[in-house]
Order: sequence, then C-alpha cells, then structure tokens
Amino acid sequence: MRPLGINMSNVKQVNRSHVLWLLLTEGAMSRTDLASRLRLTTATLTSICGDFISRGIIIEEGKEASSSLGRKKSLLSINQTYKYVISVNIHYTGSTIAITNLMGEPLVLEHFAIDPALDVPDAFQDIANRIVLLLWKTKLKNKDILGIGVEILGPVNHNEGIALHPFHVFHGQEVPIQKILEELLPFPVCVESNVCSFLNAENLYGTAKYTANTMVVKWGPGVGSAASINGALYKGANYQSSEIGHTYFYRGSTTVCRCGKTGCLETGVHLNQITEKILSLQESSPVIRGALLEYGQPTIHNIRKYLGLDCPELRSYLTTLIYDLSIGINNAISVFAPNKVILFGEIFECPFVMETFIQQVSKINPFLSTDIFEQSSLAPRKEFIGGAATAVQNFLLEPGGA
Repeated sequence: MRPLGINMSNVKQVNRSHVLWLLLTEGAMSRTDLASRLRLTTATLTSICGDFISRGIIIEEGKEASSSLGRKKSLLSINQTYKYVISVNIHYTGSTIAITNLMGEPLVLEHFAIDPALDVPDAFQDIANRIVLLLWKTKLKNKDILGIGVEILGPVNHNEGIALHPFHVFHGQEVPIQKILEELLPFPVCVESNVCSFLNAENLYGTAKYTANTMVVKWGPGVGSAASINGALYKGANYQSSEIGHTYFYRGSTTVCRCGKTGCLETGVHLNQITEKILSLQESSPVIRGALLEYGQPTIHNIRKYLGLDCPELRSYLTTLIYDLSIGINNAISVFAPNKVILFGEIFECPFVMETFIQQVSKINPFLSTDIFEQSSLAPRKEFIGGAATAVQNFLLEPGGA
C-alpha cells in the first residue's frame, strides 16, 4: 500500500477511531490504560473521552478493582445502547432483518423470504416497510438509529453500495442497494458481501480481533471465504474477496457454477451434492428413510440433523467432499499465510464434519498446526451479525464517532 499524507484533521479522526475500537473490542478500560495502549498524551485522551462522554457514546462504569492503596482508576466503556443498527441479510435460502445494539446483540429479529415475483424496487420497498414496522414495534425513533448494514451474496462495490452479481437473488443483476434504501429510509446505508461482513464481525466481536491476519471460510450451502490483513478486508480486482469456492479445482468438469465458470471447487462440495446423495441412499439405508420421515426433505435448515446420522455410506461420501475442501483451504493458507482460519456455516457446525476436516487437512499438510483452525463463536448470530458489524464499522468507528 502506498503511503498517504495525514493532516491534523485525519490524525484527530484516527485517534478517536482507535479509542472507540479499543473499548469496543476489549471492554472497559481506564483513561491511563487507554493512553498507554494508544501512545497518546493524557491531555489528548482526556479531550477525546470528554467529548464522547458528553455525547453519550461512552460511559463511566465506576472504579477498577485494585490491590494497591492508591487511588482507583475510573473505567470507561462503550455505551452499547448509544445507538442501534439495522442489519439486513439478503439470501436465497431466507433473509433476515435485525435491530441490534453496538455489540451486535439483537433487540428484535425477523425472518422473511424475498418474493421472486417482485422486481427490485418493490422488493426493497417491502424490506423498507418491514424495517419501519420493526422500529414501531421496538418504539425506536429515527434518531436512535446509527445506520443500516446490508449483507448479500456475491461481490459488492462497498464504496458505492452496489451488489455486482448477487447469486440466485434478483436474477443476478447489478443492484444499487445503498441508493435504493437511502431513498426509502432516513438512514445511511452500507453494503457488503455476506462473508466479508462476517469477517468484519469476527474482527470486532470474535477471536479475529486478537489476530493480525485472518481468513474465514463458510460452508453452507456453498463455499465462501474472505481475508483481512491487520483487521482490514482484503479485496482485489472487481471488488472480489479471496474466494476459495470459486478457484479452479475439478479439471474437465462441465458443471456450471453459480459464478458462471466451470470446474469451481464449490460445484463439487455444494449442499446440492449432499442432498442429492442423501436422497439417493433412501432405498438402501433404513437410517436415511427414517430421517426423511422425521425431518422431511434435506435443506440448509435441517442439514445438520442429516450430517449427524450414523450412516456409513453418507459419512464415506462426506469424507470425500471434506477431502476436496481441505485441499482448497490448505492451498489458500499456503498463499495468504493467515494467523487464524475461522470456520462457520451450517455444514461446519456438524461435529463429524469438523473432526473429519481436521483429520484430512492434517494428512494433506502434516506441517500445518491445526491450532490455526477455529469454529466461530459468532455462529449463533451468523444471520445478522455481519450486517450489524459492518454498520458499526462504517458509521461509528471509521468516522471516529463523528
């Protein structure tokens, strides 16, 4: 990255941003500790915190515990309810709208499906109407909302809030989401891809906040991935993130991937491959037949129940898929050299899948420490945490609370 000039206004904004980031990611701290960690003078830190306190962005929590006889330090922390953010997750398997506090904890959550018969303007009018209704139900006013974070499949021009190719949604056409929603609602809007949004959440609320360089990999229903360097998302040409699922893997394959290419890793390990295998086993496996009667047709919403079945044929097939994915992830690690690889998604949430993955990747690369892999602690909030984190990042942290 080329160095950029920094004027005094930039310095002030960066300092303010770092204060907020530290309190958000590490919890309550004293002024002295904040100044020491950020290498700021006491006068500068006091001025910044004084402004934040007067505006209600941070609050004083009392005194820290101390065994010394000296004066105890006052602790400062983020006021989690200073503002709320609206998270919109648009996905072909089901969409969500959530209103959360600044820590990504939900006040309200609604699941809904986008009607494929609606054109783009009508679909977003429906989303806007749902947001207004949720605000009414929670008795929140416009002034209580920091902004809206939208996450969606496919590459996103995050600078202009445009979904460039939303797979399986809106017929894959380019959609200026930010422009549309800002015309319908009185809030600023930011847009990011779903996996990049989740990585933002890991960098703010998950274990990635303690890691320099991180990669996240999602399995379910497809394979998505993204990487960050020193907490900043890495994107290349055409706003593409580090997509493992769309690397060339199956030589000679004629299966067309949702991205439009053939031979992609995702085409061989997609949920569709697993569900087709499950259905093909119903004649030969009583276990599968019983599961179909109990759970219904396998979908992304119940796939973990199927993956946990004691069915040797299914487990053997899954092991083959896991091996392919392990090769893809190992290759990506060789290129990006992350300190941590965080795994999430419905398929990775199955214990058998995780255990087998660790076994397979260890066979492929015995020199790779398995400590690099970790299941996301944010999995229970994966439907909305990415949009919430991206909104907090864009509208609170980056502008320094302005």
